[in-house]
Amino acid sequence: MTTDLVYGESLYSTMEKGNTLYKDKKYDEALKSFVDAQIESPENPNLKYNLANAHYKMKNYEEAVKNYQDVVATAQDIELEEESLYNIGNCRYRQGRLEEAVEYYKKTLELDPNDLDAKYNLEFTREEIKKRINQAKQREKQQEQKKNEKKEGEKEQNSQSQLPKEEQQQASKGEQQKAGKREMKQAKPMTPEEAERWLRSLKEGKKKPKKRERESVAGSFRSEKDW
Repeated sequence: MTTDLVYGESLYSTMEKGNTLYKDKKYDEALKSFVDAQIESPENPNLKYNLANAHYKMKNYEEAVKNYQDVVATAQDIELEEESLYNIGNCRYRQGRLEEAVEYYKKTLELDPNDLDAKYNLEFTREEIKKRINQAKQREKQQEQKKNEKKEGEKEQNSQSQLPKEEQQQASKGEQQKAGKREMKQAKPMTPEEAERWLRSLKEGKKKPKKRERESVAGSFRSEKDW
């Protein structure tokens, strides 16, 4: 048996071991096997890709990106390059770097315009960016509103403090009377007709809701592509 043949069998068996462990979701053990195999074949693009996938599953996203980028830079296989770009997009999405994720999905579609997963994730991520921008605007609006309310409250306190003592007492008494009226209004007992309507609404509320139709497309992110 020649040295090359022994080397080939050793590399193949190590890769197969890693692939089996990966399928069994033993990602840390699979990673070790892929690293061992890479010692024998450091430039093997399939090994680099499998290493990246194992890192992805272990949530080592930055390490995964490094390996996927290495595949993109060296692979002769356009399909492997396209899938690596797609997976980099997924890593960036998981890291919350949504703008970068969008760019990698676009690069994926430049290589394969028919990649449905890339199209889906591209639109999904764009919608997520819009949603986050709107949420940020809403938070700013709420903060501004609270500031204005605080300012108004301070103005009212200042204006009351400038009133003569007798007028302050009258203003305070007026507020207490208003509060008392509100409490009385809230504590007002229900009429028999109102009580009957309320009980009827409770009974009606116990009706089982209709089952929601299952959506044809799940509103969730699509995962990485395995080699």
